[in-house]
Amino acid sequence: MIPQREINNLTALIRKYNRQYYTQNASDITDAEYDALMNRLIFLERENPELHSDDSPTARVGSVPLASFSTVIHDPPMLSLSNVFTSEDFLAFHSRVLSELGKDQVEYSVEPKLDGVSLALVYENSVLVSAGTRGDGVRGEDVTENARTIRSIPLRLDTSQSVSVEIRGEVFFMTKDFQVMNREREEAGKSPFANPRNATSGSLRQLDSTVTAGRPLYFIAYASGHNPPGLKTQEELFQQLHLWGFHINSMNSICNSPAQVVLAYNNLVDNRVDLPMEIDGMVIKLNSFSQRGDIGSLSRAPRWATAWKFHAEEMSTTLIDIEVQVGRTGRLTPVARLEPVQVGGVVVTNATLHNQDEVIRKDVRVGDIVLVRRAGDVIPEVVTSLPPEDGERGREFQMPDECPVCKGPVVQPEGEVNLYCINPSCEARIRRSLQHWASRKALDIDGLGKQLCGQLVDAGMVNSIADLYSLNYHELTALERMGELKATKLFTALEKSRKSSLSRFLTGLGIPGVGEVASRDIAAEFTTLEALGGAPEEELLAVKGIGPVTALAIRRFFTNPITSDVIEQLIKAGFHPVEEATGRGSSLAGETIVFTGTLAMPRQKAKELAMKAGAKVTGTITGKTTILVAGENAGSKLKKAEKLGVRVVSEQEFLESAVD
Repeated sequence: MIPQREINNLTALIRKYNRQYYTQNASDITDAEYDALMNRLIFLERENPELHSDDSPTARVGSVPLASFSTVIHDPPMLSLSNVFTSEDFLAFHSRVLSELGKDQVEYSVEPKLDGVSLALVYENSVLVSAGTRGDGVRGEDVTENARTIRSIPLRLDTSQSVSVEIRGEVFFMTKDFQVMNREREEAGKSPFANPRNATSGSLRQLDSTVTAGRPLYFIAYASGHNPPGLKTQEELFQQLHLWGFHINSMNSICNSPAQVVLAYNNLVDNRVDLPMEIDGMVIKLNSFSQRGDIGSLSRAPRWATAWKFHAEEMSTTLIDIEVQVGRTGRLTPVARLEPVQVGGVVVTNATLHNQDEVIRKDVRVGDIVLVRRAGDVIPEVVTSLPPEDGERGREFQMPDECPVCKGPVVQPEGEVNLYCINPSCEARIRRSLQHWASRKALDIDGLGKQLCGQLVDAGMVNSIADLYSLNYHELTALERMGELKATKLFTALEKSRKSSLSRFLTGLGIPGVGEVASRDIAAEFTTLEALGGAPEEELLAVKGIGPVTALAIRRFFTNPITSDVIEQLIKAGFHPVEEATGRGSSLAGETIVFTGTLAMPRQKAKELAMKAGAKVTGTITGKTTILVAGENAGSKLKKAEKLGVRVVSEQEFLESAVD
C-alpha cells in the first residue's frame, strides 16, 4: 500500500477509536490492538517524515524537550470565579441575578467543579495550534507540546467545516489512574505525588513532553473563549463541543429554579466520594449567553457565574502565635501560627484569620485550641476558638497602628474591614505599587510591565517608586530580555511620565479611597501638589465624593514622615504635577455618565474622553446618573436607564458632545 494512503487510513482509524473511548465511553478494539495501530503509524511517519502532519495522532508521544515555556495571551481573559459556601450565599447570588436582569426566573447550567488545571486550546482551521495554562488570567504558559500528548484533547476537530475557536477546560487525573501511577512510582523507588492537582500541574509544565506523554492526564471541556456563532446557551455549547470530539462531564445539568440548583449541589455532595475524579464544588452559570452579556463581568470574575464550594474537613490544634502579614496591595492580614496538623491530606502550620473583625468575633487568642479547615479545600482558615479549661488565656489581639514591614501609616478605607499600609514604597508592596504607578490609568509608562517590575525589585535596582528615575542604563540593559532598544524606550517613557498631570500622579500613589475618579475631582479642586499637600481635612471633605476616612488617609499620606518622603523623593526626581482645567464649556461638564453595550472605540478611550470633558464616569445606573451612552446590544442598563428617566445617547452623540 502507498505510504500516504496507509497513513491516512491509520490516522482515520485511530481518531475513530479515540472518539469512541473519550466521548462514548466505549471501544471496538483492545488496548493491544490500538497500540499496534499507533506503532505502525509511528513507523511509517519515521520512514516518511515528509508525510507527518501537526495533527497526526503520533504527536501524542511527545517531542524534543523545550528550553523554556513561551507566553500565550488569553483574549478574553480567563477569569476566576467568585465563591459561595452555603445555600443562603447562593440564594443571595440568585436574587442579585434576577434583580439585575429584571426577571422572575432564569436557567442555570450546573457543573461539577473539577480540581485540576485550567487550559485554553486554540484551533485554527479545525487543527490544534496552541495550548496555554491560565497563568494570571491574561498571560499563561505555552504548553502546546504537552497538550498534544493528552489523548482526550482532539488534535483536529471532528467537523468537515473549517473552524477557528478557543476551547477552555480542565486537565486532571482520574482517581484510579492517579493511584496506579503513584503505586508504580513507589515500586520504581520514586516519591509518590502528594495529590492529583499538584501532580497535574507538574505534569502539564514538563519541558520534556515525553514525560507528560507517560502520564494519564485527562481533559474535559466546559467553555469557549468567544462563543461560537449561532449558539445561544451553555447547553448548546456542550452539544457542539461533544460533536467536535471533546469529552463533556456527564454530571452537567440544566436547572430551572434555585431549588433544583440546591438539590443538584446536595446530590453532588452525597455522591462525591464515588466520583471517578476529585472535585471541590459545583460551578453555577447562567445558561443564556445574552443574559451573561447583560450582567457582565468584573475585572477578575464574571458576575453571571459562581462556584459553590464544598464544606471543608475541620481539625483541632494549638494556636502558637498571631502574626500580621502585609500583602502586595498593602493589606494587613493576621495569620495564625499553628502546631502542625493534617487537614484534608495536607499538613497545615499557618492559617488566615482574615482581619481584626474576624479575630474579635471568633475571640481567638494565643494558646487557644482552634478548629482549622481548608476553605474550598485550598486555603487554611481558623473556624473558631476553644478556650482552655483552666480559663487562663492570652491577651486580646490588636492590629498594629503602623505597618509591621516599613513602619509607615495604615488606614482602614471607608466601608472596608481591612487595614492597609499606604506607603507605595513599602518593601511588601513595592512590586504591585510599581505596576500600579506604570498603569494606563496612572502614569502610563509604556514598557514597565509586571515582569520588568519584578526583575527590578529582585535585582535590588528599585526599592521605591522614585528609584525608577535614577536607573542606570548599563545595569538595566544587563537584565534578561532587556536590550538597548527596550531600555531606550523605557527611559523615554519615564521622562514623559515626569510631565504627568496631578490627577494621574495621585492615582499612581495608590492612596486607599483615591482612585481614578477621586483623583480627578481632587486635582480639579486644588490644581497643584503644593496646595493639596497643605490642605486641612475640612477642605478635603468639601471635594465631591471625599468622606472622612479618605480625607484622613490623604492627610496621613502627606504628613507622615515615611509617606511624605515618597513625595519629596519624586519632587527631587523632577515631578511638579499640576492639573490643567479641562471640560469647561463642554456640554458634558458635571454630567455622570455610564457606558453600556458594544462601542466602536475601546471603552477605556471613551471613558477618558468623558472625564477630559469634565464628566464623571461610573459603572452602574443610579439615581445620580445623568447620561447613558448606549452602544450596540445594550442590555439591562438601558432598561434601567429608561425606567429612571436617564437621558440615553448614542456613541456618535456622545463624541460630538465630548469634543465640542
